[in-house]
Amino acid sequence: MNQIRYLILILLLGVSMVSKSESEMRFDCDEPKNEQFDGVSIKITHCIDSSGPDSNGAYEFYYDYETIYFELGSESVSGKRYADTPEEASLIRIKDLSGERLLEGSDLKKELIKISVSYLMANGAKSVKYLDRSNAISGYSVVPSE
Repeated sequence: MNQIRYLILILLLGVSMVSKSESEMRFDCDEPKNEQFDGVSIKITHCIDSSGPDSNGAYEFYYDYETIYFELGSESVSGKRYADTPEEASLIRIKDLSGERLLEGSDLKKELIKISVSYLMANGAKSVKYLDRSNAISGYSVVPSE
């Protein structure tokens, strides 16, 4: 009997936590827009992830960003740019025939990456970084210019 009460309590707590999260957190994304740049297909999705606002109009967190997917042939790379730092952009993951993974140094020489960086720079980014597992300080490294 105690086990049934315990399971009911866990179920009720889980339901109350789900209800609380859904009412406080919002994940809103616009429909993706498609572009072409130097033979690369680009899909840009504008999103806002936020925690409210609460009754005072304050947000615990508020992220306004674009997710950008670049595709050339059988390869694609994902990137992100935040509205409050439009001069910065980041490349996150690459996907090719072998699967999806974080970018590596050898990827930075690929045509897809070069065109992706050119697009981001042509659209306001002054620096482009990539998620770099070997960078223990910030997790990101600057994509070197040619």
